[in-house]
Amino acid sequence: MSFRLPVQFRKFGERLHARLTSFPRTRESRHLLLFSIAVLIVAFARPVLAQDGRTKIRISYPSTSIANLALFAAQQWKIFEQNGLDVESIQMRSQAANAALASGDVHYVAGVGPNSVAATLRGLPSKAVWFASEQLVYSIIARPEFKSLKELRGKRIAVTGLGGTSEVVLRIGLEAAGENPKDFVIIGLGAAQLMSGLESGSIEAANLNPPFLYFAKRKGFRELLDVGTHAQMPLGGLTASNASIQNRAAELKRIIYSMQSARRMILQAKEKSIDFIIRTIKVDRETAEDSFEDYRKTSSGSGVPSREGMEQIVKSLQMLGQFTGRKVAFEEIADARIAREVAKELGYKVD
Repeated sequence: MSFRLPVQFRKFGERLHARLTSFPRTRESRHLLLFSIAVLIVAFARPVLAQDGRTKIRISYPSTSIANLALFAAQQWKIFEQNGLDVESIQMRSQAANAALASGDVHYVAGVGPNSVAATLRGLPSKAVWFASEQLVYSIIARPEFKSLKELRGKRIAVTGLGGTSEVVLRIGLEAAGENPKDFVIIGLGAAQLMSGLESGSIEAANLNPPFLYFAKRKGFRELLDVGTHAQMPLGGLTASNASIQNRAAELKRIIYSMQSARRMILQAKEKSIDFIIRTIKVDRETAEDSFEDYRKTSSGSGVPSREGMEQIVKSLQMLGQFTGRKVAFEEIADARIAREVAKELGYKVD
């Protein structure tokens, strides 16, 4: 929590400093001086803390998609505020978010996936602390003139971030379909550029997740591969620095509690949530309804990071030639303690 002395106390301090040189330098006088300062700090600080009682934190997120619905809902439905948090959400690509987490420019990253885990294994002191979902929904969507993956060879397939979940699962899906990822030109674009790229022809295909997946299909673009069926791993969640886990545990618990509560509210209030998706992600009602159904099917029940989910992320990285031969312990990349506490308080059955 930030602390700033009121103007009147700062002016008092300036006057006090000017007189210190003439103050009698006995032990008793020094004790009296220190006691007086302490009393004034308490008297002036209390109103400031009462007026600025919410903890200000910054959370990055990679894109405006259903993977981050809990974050957006906790903000817009004032669940963060009810739990004493003033949250600023900042959209950043995965690589930039890792750098911002390391520097302290953001306090948490909304996401758990190949990019965040790879960053941890490369030395970023961070861990996954909460799961938003345990299943992926991704498909390769191409321009109408392409009817097969074979016809896409040598063409451009866009993903939302090189090294992130979108690229990793694309490569896994292509290999599972009998294709060599090297036969395709995989490029990274911002989420907002994927649809415009397909429409303009600057890219031939994209690996899309909801709601953009359904939006593209309704515009006449062709689904060539259901990537999610070939890559089972978590999507979305929360990654925290080791320092935050150790030194800001109470704050982190309030964040997880808020996001888990928001996720539950989304699932329990279908019509409210569909309207929320329409406004937040800016899609039509039919796309929002399909997105809600996908969210319902893939959402993680308790939000507690699982060993199986984290193992799948590590395996996906090793399939791409990263960290091969390295045995990775769950505790090295995840900390489920706070999420487990929250789940129990909210009535979930957890081990």
